Amino acid sequence: MMYLSKGLLLRKNENALTVSHCGAVYELTDERAAVWESGRQEPREITPDQEQIIKELAKKNGLVETSPDTGNGAVFRILVNCVICPIEKPTFPALWSQPERRLYNWITKAGLRLTIAELVYLNENRIEPAHGLLGEQNRQTLTETIYNANSIADGILESRMERSPERDGTISAVMGLLRRNVIFLV
Repeated sequence: MMYLSKGLLLRKNENALTVSHCGAVYELTDERAAVWESGRQEPREITPDQEQIIKELAKKNGLVETSPDTGNGAVFRILVNCVICPIEKPTFPALWSQPERRLYNWITKAGLRLTIAELVYLNENRIEPAHGLLGEQNRQTLTETIYNANSIADGILESRMERSPERDGTISAVMGLLRRNVIFLV
């Protein structure tokens, strides 16, 4: 079993965290704070002593997303249930990889929140974040670029992209951005 934390860290004290998620603010202390923070920047396997805390954080607050499996397939399924949101940063650090830069451009400039499946699709089809696809005025064009008669049905894109050869690279880039604290999950 794996989990990944959701929400935006607002404050961190010695034994407490303040986390914002979907308009609510949560104060996490002691074990809950440690478990949430451990899964904030990368997926973690759930240990038996964490199970109850994870269940509580998932059901009561929606602060974690879980999968009964492990591996990149499980991480993909966790991310399918998350909204990827940017934390605005003005420049790219020199050490970012090209895939991280490209995904960050999509995440911050697309004019809508892209899902992990949509990001994998864009990578698989080598679609670059070009002017005609970015911004609120181009939402429809971007949507029509991703969705067609073969991918519009509910869940089809997620199912196809879970088996994409670009899945693992896209997950790696998203996890890199999460570790760099330039995106967060809702």
